[in-house]
Amino acid sequence: MGVLMCVHVVPPRWIQEPKDKAFALGKDSEIECKADGFPKPEINWRKAALVSVPGDYRELPANDPGIRVTEDGTLQLMNIQKSSEGYYLCEASNGIGSGLSAVVYINVQAPPQFEIRLRNQTVLKGDSAVLACEAKGEKPIGIRWTIDNQRVDAKANARYEIDEEVTGDGVKSELRITNAQRADTDLFTCVATNEFGSDETSISLVVQEPPEVPSGIKVTDKSGTTVKLQWKAPYDGNSPITMYWIEYKTSKGTWDGSHDKLPIPGSQTLAEVFELRPATAYHLRIIAENELGVSDASEVFTIVTSEEAPSAPPQDVVVEAQDQRTLLVTWKPPPEEHWNGDIQGYFIGHKLASSTEAYNYETVEFTKGVAEHHFPISNLKTYTKYSVVVQAFNRIGPGVKSEPVIAHTAEGAPSEPPQKTSCTALTAETIRVKWAPPPIYSINGIIKGYKVIYGPSGTWYDERTKVTKQTKEQEIILNDLKKYTNYSIQVLTYTAGGDGVKSDVISCHTEQDVPSAPPGVKAVVMGEDSILVSWLEPEEPNGVIIHYSVYMKETKSNKNKNKKPKKVPSSITQFEAKGLNPSATYEFTVSAATSIGEGPRSKMVTSSPHQKVPAKIASFGSSLIATAKENVTLGCHAVGRPKPEIVWKVKGEDFVPTERMTLLPTGSLHLREVNRDDAGDYVCIAENSDGKDSVTHTLHVLAAPLPPILSIVSSNTTSITIKISAQTDNTTPVHGYTVHYKTEFRKWSSIQLSHDVTEYELKDLWCGTMYEIYAEAFNNIGKGKPSEIVKKATKGQRPKVPPVNKFLEVASSSVTLHLNAWDDGGCPMLYFIVEYRTNDPRFPEQDWTMVSNNVQPAGNFVVLDLQPATWYLLRVTAHNNAGWGKAEYDFATLTLTGGTIAPVRDLTHDEEESIRPHYYNLAILGPCGVAVGVVILAIIVVCYVRAKNMSEKEEPRYGPPPVLPLDKRHSHFPDELGYIAPPNRKLPPVPGGNFGNFNTINNLKRAPVDDDICPYATFHLLGFREEQHNGDPNNPNFQTFPHPHSQPQLQQEGGKPQPRMGTQTMPHRPAVEGVRQANGKGPQTGNPVFSPEYDDPAGGEYEEHPYDEACSGQCQGTVRRQLPGGGYETMPPPPPFRMPEHAGGSQADGTLPPPPPPGNTAGGPPAEAPPTPPHKVNGSNGNGSSSDETKLLLDTK
Repeated sequence: MGVLMCVHVVPPRWIQEPKDKAFALGKDSEIECKADGFPKPEINWRKAALVSVPGDYRELPANDPGIRVTEDGTLQLMNIQKSSEGYYLCEASNGIGSGLSAVVYINVQAPPQFEIRLRNQTVLKGDSAVLACEAKGEKPIGIRWTIDNQRVDAKANARYEIDEEVTGDGVKSELRITNAQRADTDLFTCVATNEFGSDETSISLVVQEPPEVPSGIKVTDKSGTTVKLQWKAPYDGNSPITMYWIEYKTSKGTWDGSHDKLPIPGSQTLAEVFELRPATAYHLRIIAENELGVSDASEVFTIVTSEEAPSAPPQDVVVEAQDQRTLLVTWKPPPEEHWNGDIQGYFIGHKLASSTEAYNYETVEFTKGVAEHHFPISNLKTYTKYSVVVQAFNRIGPGVKSEPVIAHTAEGAPSEPPQKTSCTALTAETIRVKWAPPPIYSINGIIKGYKVIYGPSGTWYDERTKVTKQTKEQEIILNDLKKYTNYSIQVLTYTAGGDGVKSDVISCHTEQDVPSAPPGVKAVVMGEDSILVSWLEPEEPNGVIIHYSVYMKETKSNKNKNKKPKKVPSSITQFEAKGLNPSATYEFTVSAATSIGEGPRSKMVTSSPHQKVPAKIASFGSSLIATAKENVTLGCHAVGRPKPEIVWKVKGEDFVPTERMTLLPTGSLHLREVNRDDAGDYVCIAENSDGKDSVTHTLHVLAAPLPPILSIVSSNTTSITIKISAQTDNTTPVHGYTVHYKTEFRKWSSIQLSHDVTEYELKDLWCGTMYEIYAEAFNNIGKGKPSEIVKKATKGQRPKVPPVNKFLEVASSSVTLHLNAWDDGGCPMLYFIVEYRTNDPRFPEQDWTMVSNNVQPAGNFVVLDLQPATWYLLRVTAHNNAGWGKAEYDFATLTLTGGTIAPVRDLTHDEEESIRPHYYNLAILGPCGVAVGVVILAIIVVCYVRAKNMSEKEEPRYGPPPVLPLDKRHSHFPDELGYIAPPNRKLPPVPGGNFGNFNTINNLKRAPVDDDICPYATFHLLGFREEQHNGDPNNPNFQTFPHPHSQPQLQQEGGKPQPRMGTQTMPHRPAVEGVRQANGKGPQTGNPVFSPEYDDPAGGEYEEHPYDEACSGQCQGTVRRQLPGGGYETMPPPPPFRMPEHAGGSQADGTLPPPPPPGNTAGGPPAEAPPTPPHKVNGSNGNGSSSDETKLLLDTK
């Protein structure tokens, strides 16, 4: 028997329930959790996942040596840290009941603590700096900020602001410093305190900024392409200078980022700038850089390098065949950094590619502002290989040649047609054409083939009916032609140069073939035993009709089935069948025949004889085309019983016989010598008691066309586009148009257009010129009446006067004219006329000296052999196709030292007396006798009175203010000005007479100045002023320096030519040995040019490319005018200018007739052309083609 045991179990109960506790940071701590029960409860500890939120309890880490649970359930935390703080769950369970659990909170009490004791912080100057410190520990925690143990008082410094924020485990404090300055660089300390202790952290604040501007910059050495600089290191902005930047640009460049930069290590304060361009003004500045940025740029300083020959060849040299005898050379200037001065022009060399001889050079003037240059090499051999080089030159000499470019002249189109052209008709639809090549000398290239143009001769005028076939052979068979048709044929040879000349038109007729069937057949009853059969001629006769065959048989009967047809002559188109069976019905068909054979039969018609014969018309209606002046008969063959009455309707009206329109006995209507008004519908009506019939004839009369409708579409400088159309009239087809056009005083030119052209551009016209245009239409009948004349001017204006400071460059014995400064008004310049005379008020009527009446419009023109320190008047007349413009300039040559002179003015009587020679003194002449003295005194008085009267009558001339006369300057005086203007420096006019910035030029060589002699002159300035005709001549408002924005004023052209004595005035051209000039002569020696090196102490702007162009070719002699289509036309030089009272050849308004146009005109207009109204040059034709005269006064005070 078993033993029954009774076991007493007890659920867990607390012996020591755990409680919330607080511990000091770093101490060893215990939390008791004890329970009793049977069986003995098991104790388990867990910790909440979040410090501040109970729940989500998790097992304690088993491998953490700082955490241990004893056997009695006590939780031990060794060296307790803030991370141990939080909610803990203690659970006791022995399997009896639900067990026990308790939640406690362990608080770790710690003094404030900073994780970082010292750190650095930087801020950019001007930005806001935020210094943050975060202390962790038991709250409350107090924070204070100190600088050098001095508390930071935010109230005392408006730029300081302190913010604090309580966090979950401490306090966060921020010290905000706005607009940080260099003085804010310091050590800031953040001190945190609570009841358990204190701690502190330090922040080293560094206010950083870009470096300051480098100073003490100086040039230690320089050469043509380098410059050495030295400077002092600036304040680095609390950040080491990592780099210096030397920025430099040409004086005309901008500081917009496209300039050059040279980096220099920050440890250096000495550098050398390389690869500068010779003869160039540079602006330089230095910038320092650190990690924060760059400093402001230093002051800009200027250097000028010396000039050297171009160091690079022209760029992008392209040589293309312009035609069979011309190569067009295109190039761009060398890179500007390799100009090494001002390019004066280019040498274009060419030779046969196979030749070992030297290049044959031609000189091309440099044109300022042109990105790409073009030059045609003419008079070459057709389709020949040439070698071409291009070389730039400046004052120093020629530069580097371009690499040779090999090019062929173009193949030309054959200049003669194929020879021995012939054709043979092979069949009714084929023709063979044969020919021989053109003469070898006329092929101008390699024959690529032949083109055969053919079409029916009747419509040869219409390009749409023509067919072109190509072949490489010397014969061709033309297929699919119209039968028995006359064809016109032309043959041409073509090469790569284009189509050659067409051969003369030859004609061939295709062979005959059988004709087509008659398109219409009628069978009308004439009586009880007769029927009249009529028919139309075949639409395609395909030859000469020799007869017609009429087939007849009874319907539903074999009688007459094999009966031979009736043959009818080709001139007759009707047949009367007689002896017919009245009760039978007959079938009729008709065919035509040529010499080749009989064609197909027509459609069958049937008819039966009958006693009653209603009116019928055997004739067919037609659409008839007649030529003007031709006789026309409109058929109306009527049958019937009784005989029909015939009535005609002419264009809807009853016929009324006239002298030209009569009714024939056959009933047909006859019209004699038809004209355009006869065109229309003609209706023939036949009627008897048994019936009525009618036919309609439509008559078209081909006459000469009506005047076409002509209008203007548009125009440009060298062309006018017209619109042309025919008036609506189907009876007069237009085969083409002839357009006539001309300018005033010229013959008519003409051009023929196809009939399908609606718009056409008249090309190669004169620029800025009025044209008269009319047109005529024509066809194979003849030429029609002309249209109304329309007028239209090409675009473009006469030359416009340039600003004087861009046109003249004055030296001591010459003046350079920059011809490119003239605005051509859209029409290319033709030539200039240059005249001058001295500007001496004592001789106001002196003649003009003619320098040249044929100055070519290219580059510069230099007037030489002038006297130094002398006032001159210069008159320049510019011509283009639209007219001419004239300007007059007042200027003074410089002194031999480069200075300027006093303005010219009229002399008073006292001043004239003051400069008389000493031997005019009457005291010296006294011994000669009282009588002689009286005579001399009388002469002086008379001269004085006369001079005074002339001075009062003279029209006032606006000039500079009064100064001492030039003649008072004696040789023993020093130069009045002594200022030596730097050569080739372009000095701008001084706006408004402001002299304030002149004293910056203080280190140039000056000679002593005598204030009594020249109180006005300071510098060489170019400017002009306008003559005012509405001011007070007695009180002119003068200023020493002219206003730069004055506008020119018109004056009449006049003056007398005066042959110039002495040296021939020619444009300056650099001479290179062995180079052929454009005029075909040998080398020329140019004028020496003074070109010293100098610096610009004032930092002024330098002209990188001053005007140094020269006249291209001979500048005196005959006049060549440029033709609109290219090339030149040689003309005699213009006649000398004459005073208005002697100018018999001028127009009523004083203008000169325009120069003759290119000689490409044809004869006069046809007889039918309307008279052309005379043209009148009235100063302006609406297109700016009138002449312009402008008087300018150049003041170089």
